[in-house]
Amino acid sequence: MSFVPIIFGKKDWDSRHPLESQYSGIYCPNCHNFQVKPVKRREFISLWFVPVCPIFWGNQLHCPICNWRQDFKTEEQLQKVMNEQNKLRQA
Repeated sequence: MSFVPIIFGKKDWDSRHPLESQYSGIYCPNCHNFQVKPVKRREFISLWFVPVCPIFWGNQLHCPICNWRQDFKTEEQLQKVMNEQNKLRQA
C-alpha cells in the first residue's frame, strides 16, 4: 500500500489597484507610518499548490511595513479615509 500525501494550503495574491497613485501614503493605525496603499486582494484554498476555491476577492488597504489590512468596497470609502487623514494632519 502506498502513501500519497494530500497538501492543502492557502495562496494569496496582491496586485496593484488602479487608484493606487491617487490614494497612497495613508496613515497606518498599527505601526504609525504613512505607507498604506490600496491593493486588489485574492485568496484561494489550494490543493497541491493549485488554487481550487476562492476565499476572498476584493479590495484592501495594505501597509507593507506591518502587514495591516482593512477591506474597502468603493472609492467613496477611500475618499472618506483620505478626508479623515487630512483632518489628522491638520490637527
